[in-house]
Amino acid sequence: MELAGRTHARFSARRRLSFRKAPAAAMIHPRQIWHLAFACAVLAAGSAAAEAEIFHLQGQGQVRGVLLNPDQSPRTSYVVKTASGGQVTLSAEQVQRVEQQQPAEIKYDRFRADIPDTVKGQWIAAEWCRANRLSKHRDRHLQRIIELDPDHADARRALGYSQVGGRWATQEQVMLESGYVRSKYAPGKWVLPQEEELLERRDKTKKARLEWRAKLKRWDGWLSGDKAPQAVAAIEAITDPYAVPALENLLDESQRRDVRLLYVGALSRINVPAALDVLVEASLFDKDADIRAASLDELVAHDYKIATVNYIRALKHKDNEIVNRAGAALGRMGDSSAIGPLIDALVTTHTFKVGAGSPGQTAATFGTGANSGQFNFGGGGPKSVKRTLENRAVLDSLVSLTDGVSFNYDTKAWKYWYVARRKPSTLDARRDASP
Repeated sequence: MELAGRTHARFSARRRLSFRKAPAAAMIHPRQIWHLAFACAVLAAGSAAAEAEIFHLQGQGQVRGVLLNPDQSPRTSYVVKTASGGQVTLSAEQVQRVEQQQPAEIKYDRFRADIPDTVKGQWIAAEWCRANRLSKHRDRHLQRIIELDPDHADARRALGYSQVGGRWATQEQVMLESGYVRSKYAPGKWVLPQEEELLERRDKTKKARLEWRAKLKRWDGWLSGDKAPQAVAAIEAITDPYAVPALENLLDESQRRDVRLLYVGALSRINVPAALDVLVEASLFDKDADIRAASLDELVAHDYKIATVNYIRALKHKDNEIVNRAGAALGRMGDSSAIGPLIDALVTTHTFKVGAGSPGQTAATFGTGANSGQFNFGGGGPKSVKRTLENRAVLDSLVSLTDGVSFNYDTKAWKYWYVARRKPSTLDARRDASP
């Protein structure tokens, strides 16, 4: 009995010793086993992935899987093996389009049903999606993480959050709270609502101008064929200011005088500053005298006051011919505010390039007054010479605007007269202002 008792005691001690040798770390929580198994499944997923497609259905919805009848012709149905192992048959009428699925998508479909709904499980899936460039799936897992753990810093940052005033916020939230909007017309930019309205107007203007360019180019082509009457009628009906840039281009580019006169008329009928400014430029610089005259006629008919400002500025142009055109136009406009500038432009000095530079060639040079009309014999390259010119068109306009007063080209006499003419009104104004 004593021996048996000692034997039982030794056996019990060994049992206690064996249990004590098992470390606590060896006891793995079931959830950890699940995460480990899932991670292994993710790594092994799709190592032998088959080709798969996404079948987009009419209306909405989609089916993902492997097409089992790829050689059917004509196509009447789609027999699809899904990632879960099931089989679905779709009629051809049900399917809107078929999209080839990427290998990473196929792998993802193999394990997504097994993803644990825990922070760690969702994070493993999100990281795998990041490595395989499945951004939409990654964002979905990151969103689930912050639902489970609102303060998960890595998931927050991956979704574009940052700490603002002690709270997590995205750039979009911060900008919206600051009164900004995401621009539809400047991709990637945040702008104030007023800026967005301006960008919207610019976009509308750009699109409208492009539409008019296409229309007018088509009608311009018709003017040389059987559709010319329709084209003329369409051009004569234009009243939209957005058509101005296209009309300006065609006025510059067209070689036919009758067509160009048609565009002058269209610009006049639109009758906005942008259109009439084109006619001001044409009246000064167009090479065709008929186009210049027609443009000026339209400006006079509209009594376009801004044209006077542009013509006064052109009196200082380096080209003497432009000076005289501006002078003549000012006479037609009939604005007495041009009298002073016209007096200053009665006689102007201009620089000319003369001489071709060939040996033995005669090159004309011009001096001032009685010395003008000299000649320079010999080469030496083009020379710059100055010539003082009397501007007949300027004088004619001065006489017209002053009801027949004329001092010819005597600038000083004109200025004395002009000052004397203005003094009485000044004195009368002072007299009226006295008590």
